[in-house]
Amino acid sequence: MPRSSSSREPGRRSRSSSRRSSSRRHHHHHHSYRHSRLLRSVIKYKERNLFAAVCSMVVIVILCTALAEPKWVHLQGGGCMSAGELHHLGAYQFFYPGRFLSQEYDLNNNLAHIIYQFGSGTSDIMDNCVTYRAVLLMKMIISFCFLGIICSLGAFILDLVGPTQRAWKILRRNAILSIITVIITVVINLFCYWLTTDVEHLQKETKRHTGSKVDVTFDISFYLVTAAGGVSILATAFNCLKRYPIYEDSQGESLLEDYDGMDATFTGGDLSPLSNLPPPPAYSP
Repeated sequence: MPRSSSSREPGRRSRSSSRRSSSRRHHHHHHSYRHSRLLRSVIKYKERNLFAAVCSMVVIVILCTALAEPKWVHLQGGGCMSAGELHHLGAYQFFYPGRFLSQEYDLNNNLAHIIYQFGSGTSDIMDNCVTYRAVLLMKMIISFCFLGIICSLGAFILDLVGPTQRAWKILRRNAILSIITVIITVVINLFCYWLTTDVEHLQKETKRHTGSKVDVTFDISFYLVTAAGGVSILATAFNCLKRYPIYEDSQGESLLEDYDGMDATFTGGDLSPLSNLPPPPAYSP
């Protein structure tokens, strides 16, 4: 016997209510996803610092230029020779492991003649130019230059990306990597001063003429490292002086996570409590 229209009506209303509920769930989920994505992008944009990132990039370029520049120490009037008179010491002469071929001392136990091979070729020889301490200092300078480049690269990535995790945020907001870069440049300059003092002492002991004036001074790369330290200070200022909201963004992120959790709860079920009620009984006259 066919069912009456009154018996079909509750089923129709139940299916219609289910379709409307599913549509509302889909719309609400899409809207909340867009809202949470927009909020995350806003928080991440606030953590970026493009001015500090540019400064860190400039520091990287300056330190790389200082390493490539062949003029770290200027020599004049001493006994330093290398296929002719040598007037400059550069980092490129100390990338190779190198070795000392001979060391001679006078009757007063002062260094009189020292030969250092700085390359693989037979002509890559420094005669009365550097001591063991000077070579060690120059290799330390090269190592610290690379360390400064790595720290500046890390600061550049943090300022450009603007991560919102608490540890990275503290590291970037307080410009820790930029401050380390400043300290590294100061240490490099101290090593340069120690290097010039040691080389000057050797040049005075090995000068070819008794009355000649020995002049050992800083050269281009020393001032480039000093400039890199100044730019790192500028990057530190951009990070430390930037204004941030009074309330930490982590609170907003926790609220956002709670909002996402609520969204997942509502998405998994019906939005309206009335949708869970049983359908009304069939109409009977």
